[in-house]
Amino acid sequence: MDLPDTGEGYIEQVAVHHAHRNRGIARLLLRHTFRAFHQTGRRSCTLWTHSDTGALDLYLRVGMTVRHSSTVFRKDLRA
Repeated sequence: MDLPDTGEGYIEQVAVHHAHRNRGIARLLLRHTFRAFHQTGRRSCTLWTHSDTGALDLYLRVGMTVRHSSTVFRKDLRA
């Protein structure tokens, strides 16, 4: 998928069934995707994730960098 008007590739979701994790599958999927985007002229690739997914180290290991970060605040409103 492409991000309109940016020239960037966009990864909607990366998921590996929990029984198959820690085998390098997600890393290979990402590298394959990066290569495919590059072959079509894309020079960057973006994905969005939550910080509690456990995948942040994976994204850093494959060469991705944090472009934006956000903090979400919440307050329970009880009677």
